[in-house]
Amino acid sequence: MLDINHILVVLDSEHPEQIALDRALWLARSLEADLTLLTSTYEAYCEDHSSLDQETRTRVKQALLDKSEKWINSFLPEAENSISISTEVHWQKHLHDAVIESMRHKDFDLVIKGTQPHNLLDRIFTHTDWNLLRHCPAPVMLVKSAKPWAQNRVLASVDATSGDTGHQIINDNILSFAEHLSDHFDTDLHLANSYPLVAVAFAMVPEVTAPDDIQKYITEQHEEACTALARKYNIQPDHVHIGEGDADSVIAGIAKDIDADVVVVGTVGREGIAGVLIGNTAELLVDKVACDVIVIKPSDGVKPDAD
Repeated sequence: MLDINHILVVLDSEHPEQIALDRALWLARSLEADLTLLTSTYEAYCEDHSSLDQETRTRVKQALLDKSEKWINSFLPEAENSISISTEVHWQKHLHDAVIESMRHKDFDLVIKGTQPHNLLDRIFTHTDWNLLRHCPAPVMLVKSAKPWAQNRVLASVDATSGDTGHQIINDNILSFAEHLSDHFDTDLHLANSYPLVAVAFAMVPEVTAPDDIQKYITEQHEEACTALARKYNIQPDHVHIGEGDADSVIAGIAKDIDADVVVVGTVGREGIAGVLIGNTAELLVDKVACDVIVIKPSDGVKPDAD
């Protein structure tokens, strides 16, 4: 059984549609999970440094909180009586900070949020999605459409040949999560892996000649590693996809080719300016696929079944 019992749904009042709620309601019905709907509100002039007097600050802050509470509670009639659902409104400038604050008090198994196309400025100005992917202490699902999953295909993206312990842990967490998800919903589980074009790398250093069989060796290395992972996680041989090129582009192409409903991918949360300008594969992938994306981190292991 997929061990998702408590789901946190992040609702953004600036989005015209709350597609995350549609996905969360569907998952909650299937998984018999409870939902917590979360949003935040904030105004700097309600803080202590404001020129407003204390009484006015308090009244305005409470009015803003009441308004947000009324807004988020307006979604409750959409939920069925069979689903346990609660709401939270946080006084936080950023939604991702509200999520982190909420998770200090309750263990959520999955965080769901709707997402829209991003650009470089989103990264520079600490967009909510990027911060959730990097800092949220639970798997994060970014929903691209309110449409239900229809193709019954889960695509797990791994770095099959990485010798780094962190990446190996992520690979197992990705595949464990994807396998549980696939088993629960009786869907096809696919595995995707990319590897670099060595010719491109050697072209950047023309004084070094590439060995004739280097690309063949790398290809075979990835094929062997993917075969081993597929065998471990009961993935059919014809559901293993390996491509040449940058991981985000390769995985996006595979997801489109097989018409995946969701891609499960990992991140090590690159920090600093490198994370802003280069990004992680998971972050780059979000804007390149039409389906949902679930992002797993090294700490996001799947708990063993009780039975």
